[in-house]
Amino acid sequence: MRRSYDFDGEERQTFSTHRLNMHPIIEPEREGPMFSRGQKTGMLLSMALLAYALVSGDVPLTFLLLSFLVYLFRPLAEKFVGPWLSNAMQGFAMALGMGAVVLAFL
Repeated sequence: MRRSYDFDGEERQTFSTHRLNMHPIIEPEREGPMFSRGQKTGMLLSMALLAYALVSGDVPLTFLLLSFLVYLFRPLAEKFVGPWLSNAMQGFAMALGMGAVVLAFL
């Protein structure tokens, strides 16, 4: 709150209105690595397990690992193609994962 004086010598209080009209500051997103260390490790382990599942002929494990890999590669699709492909990949990964669980119990 600022105090200002009239020419008459009277003191009155005025409010600073420039703060009321300010817009929030939008900070730009920081550029960082696309995948964290944990995500990279998860990809590597799931690819190794996928190779084992393919060699051993374990179909439910293959579907489950493919589901996990499709879900992990969503940021690449969103960056290079668009959000529509990322959303489609998420739905496909969820359906594939549920199908793998159902297939495991049959």
